[in-house]
Amino acid sequence: MNLTIAKDQILIACRPSKTLSARARRCLFFPMCCCARGKRLEFTATDLDVTVACSVEANVKKGGSTTVPVKKLFGIVRELGGNEIDIETDDKNITSIHCNSSFYKIHGLGADEFPPLPKFKDDKKVSLPRKP
Repeated sequence: MNLTIAKDQILIACRPSKTLSARARRCLFFPMCCCARGKRLEFTATDLDVTVACSVEANVKKGGSTTVPVKKLFGIVRELGGNEIDIETDDKNITSIHCNSSFYKIHGLGADEFPPLPKFKDDKKVSLPRKP
């Protein structure tokens, strides 16, 4: 996976997922699944009771998916100084984050380790708009 994304887009996507991680305080590695395809980056987090999914715009150079700890990703991105962030994930699910002169690596798990999402009928699905 290789992409460039605006800092505010990641922060928008991580905030609801960060709330879920607060509910699961005993979990040291609270994963968020990141899936890049087309011109979108999809984030999904679950505590197995509640699932939050968000899709944001990104300049995807190479599609792919991985899981990363949401608290660590949110903490790093929040403190970065630039507006454009380059994210690359290798075959070992190590995600590299580049922004200006900053460089971070986050160890994650494969997206296949993320729990499968339940299938909902459209009449049971709730979509909420977000304010910019």
